[in-house]
Amino acid sequence: MHVSVVLATYNRAPSLEKTLASFSNLVYPRNLELELLVVDNNSTDSTHQLVQGFCRSAAFCVRYLFEKRQGKSSALNHGISIAQGEIVAFTDDDVLLHPDWLANLIGTFERFDCSAVAGRVVPLWNHDRPEWLEIAGQQAVVNFELGDEIKVIRVPPLGANSAFRRKVFAMHGRYRLDLGVSGTRHTITCEDTEFGLRLLNAGETIIYSPDAIVYHPVDPKRTTKKYFLDWYYYNGVSLTRTAGLPNFGAAYFGVPRWLYRELSADWIRWMLSVDRNRRFNCKLRTYRSAGKILESRRLSRAQTASGNTPVLQQQATSR
Repeated sequence: MHVSVVLATYNRAPSLEKTLASFSNLVYPRNLELELLVVDNNSTDSTHQLVQGFCRSAAFCVRYLFEKRQGKSSALNHGISIAQGEIVAFTDDDVLLHPDWLANLIGTFERFDCSAVAGRVVPLWNHDRPEWLEIAGQQAVVNFELGDEIKVIRVPPLGANSAFRRKVFAMHGRYRLDLGVSGTRHTITCEDTEFGLRLLNAGETIIYSPDAIVYHPVDPKRTTKKYFLDWYYYNGVSLTRTAGLPNFGAAYFGVPRWLYRELSADWIRWMLSVDRNRRFNCKLRTYRSAGKILESRRLSRAQTASGNTPVLQQQATSR
């Protein structure tokens, strides 16, 4: 089997160096043909020199690619276009790979007739976890753990640890360019979520492989309350941009009516919570709801400016 691993990077040479070092510790079958495609998305640090040095020392094929168009989705799509493997796997430039990561991903494809495999992403704490942080289902701190059982799942995998049969990109397209981080704008995400949902909606099978593990060191800068408030707001924006405006139900000012109810309920829970930690987590959800509303309004205005009256606005007017 021929496997391509695509890794997009932007100005993260120090963490990328550690990630590449963990590639050197991978254990996988000798008959596996492996290529690592490192896609540099306009880095201005020492990324190029670092990857070139790793190319010379690696025991497998490593290719340095340069993607001029800014944006993680552009970089990932570039890697997909070059990848030769039957399986295309993805990881990030700030993770550490378990030595058996790749072998367990590939073993899952060999055992199951599936289109994609979602691996486990384990937060690696090098400092105390804030007492207010609810880790269950938490994505602001990269985390994807669905138990210890290998199984079919109905949720999309994370881009930090996922793999797909190459044919799915020909069948279902690649990553959306209006989603994903871009340069220093670490705000819009969900390029991986949208693509995974696209596969699930098309009836494709995704398997969760708990033994295909990557560790994600938690940056102390990402465990401040300010960071979380920003992240939750833009998560609301990203989720709404991913889904688009629904074509049913009433809307006011281009915003689905149910979003106002969601915001009101979140705000009331925030205001009435006595426990300090619960109060902050309710505040986070309120920020996410606000992001959903403002992005819905932006999408509605964009449709109107393009000459297409939003379906929701038509329905709201007719009521």
